[in-house]
Amino acid sequence: MKVVLVGATGFVGRHLLAALHAAGHQLIATSRYPQSRSLPGVEWLSLDLDRLGLESQPFVLPADTDLLINAAGLLSSDAPSLTLTQDLGTRALFDLAAVRGVPVLQISALGAGAQPDVPFLASKAAADDYLLRLNIPAVVLRPSLVLGAGGASSRWLARLSPWPLIPLLSSKAQIQPLHVDDLCAAVLALLRQWPQESMVLPLVGPERMTMAQLLDHLRAAQGWAPARYFQLPSALLTSVSEVGDRLGWRALNCQTLSMARRDSLASPEVLAAVCGYHAAPLATRLQDWPQAAQSVQLALRPLLLAVMVLIWLGTALVCIGPGYDWGLRIMAEAGVQGVWAVLAVIGGSLCDAVLGIGLLLRRWRRRALQAQLLLMFGYTLIISLILPHFWFDPYAAVAKNLVLMVATLWLLWTEPRR
Repeated sequence: MKVVLVGATGFVGRHLLAALHAAGHQLIATSRYPQSRSLPGVEWLSLDLDRLGLESQPFVLPADTDLLINAAGLLSSDAPSLTLTQDLGTRALFDLAAVRGVPVLQISALGAGAQPDVPFLASKAAADDYLLRLNIPAVVLRPSLVLGAGGASSRWLARLSPWPLIPLLSSKAQIQPLHVDDLCAAVLALLRQWPQESMVLPLVGPERMTMAQLLDHLRAAQGWAPARYFQLPSALLTSVSEVGDRLGWRALNCQTLSMARRDSLASPEVLAAVCGYHAAPLATRLQDWPQAAQSVQLALRPLLLAVMVLIWLGTALVCIGPGYDWGLRIMAEAGVQGVWAVLAVIGGSLCDAVLGIGLLLRRWRRRALQAQLLLMFGYTLIISLILPHFWFDPYAAVAKNLVLMVATLWLLWTEPRR
């Protein structure tokens, strides 16, 4: 088939692209930004659903398209942005398919239509309903929580999994998670056996489980015993989620809290009756993901980053506060006195503060880490040459620079590239 895949660079889209390519379909993939590398034979087109929804980007479906798959989505709690991308832009895309009579497979989300107070699900439901009213063959596939390498939700769960004591947003809500490989297999099954009429199909795993049980599955796949869990107080969660809305947090906001507190269940037999496909038990899919080394890195990196920020900002405050006279004495030992000593202590404090703030800003973090390495190396070299007796400090103040340099190098190498 000649398939146009919209949202081919997202989590679901990337996996679908590979699965459709392996199945021998002719693929035209779209992305908001140009793609330099791709699978052989895949043609890329530029498509921005936001601009399409505002009628500012002309886009024409390629001739002889057999199927349009929309796997685009926006991980956000901002209602206007969600409406533009997942509703208005998606409707415009469906209109283009309707003009040519092209069948559409819409990758939606389980719970769309049932939770109108959740912006993410409400925008999905609006586009789903619009598609089903068009006079074209259409299937709305509503998967449950989809797990696998590269997913945003999967990343957060992997980050939680190493800890022996894990806080939960809800200890009672049940879900039916599935692996992204099962989503791809379900799509291929639908392509082989397309239903005779337009419909909504839930896609869920065969097992109902709580979030604690899901995390225990992830822990078992990495060789760890079950963890202990506790539910955070409701009042605290509500307050923190409101802060998350204001600060734009993706992991914790009012929307994610609302979805986490509700059951998300459906019958797997609905899809099976249409195309014969059953998702596999989740534990049987957890072979290559998650990996213990990556999960530990995800868990420890924010903690180490926070400690680094505390060290640099704390050093800056100490140098101009209770440690000011101490700093002057060290400068005197090095032969620097008077105004130059004062400038050196204050300048060093400001430098430490700038580096600490740089760690907090993702845009400047890589540069800040590089500057920290150079600064610590410089400090260590100068002290070794001018004040070598500090190496014999019982608290190993200078030797600890070596540990900080290795930790800084690890943070630098693991910092995601923009």
